[in-house]
Amino acid sequence: MKNTLKRNKNHIRIFHPEQNSLPGNILAQLANTITEVGNNEDVKVIILKSGGDRTFCAGASFKELIAINDAATGKVFFSGFANVINAMRECPKFIIGRIQGKTVGGGVGIAAATDYCIATKFAAIN
Repeated sequence: MKNTLKRNKNHIRIFHPEQNSLPGNILAQLANTITEVGNNEDVKVIILKSGGDRTFCAGASFKELIAINDAATGKVFFSGFANVINAMRECPKFIIGRIQGKTVGGGVGIAAATDYCIATKFAAIN
């Protein structure tokens, strides 16, 4: 599987092969998708989940973090999860988070921003 953000009506699935550590382009797509689905009158509930087996979200991409070399790049990087969480907070639809594995960093923020969070027995928030 490659980096993806997939939407199927009211299901939004994120995936990145590095333990679902999310690069900026996926975070931007996620924020935009949440806003788009939230404005869709045919959707009543949004289900947010991730691909892979044992990690919901490992936070931000470390490759992008170490590549920051100026304030503008840093601002964009550190705004990624904030934009997703704000889109979730402003979304007029009920958001259910399916947490099927470990989540850390910005992933904890995403899990906390859901309206209802369902965790499997493999879930762990650090």
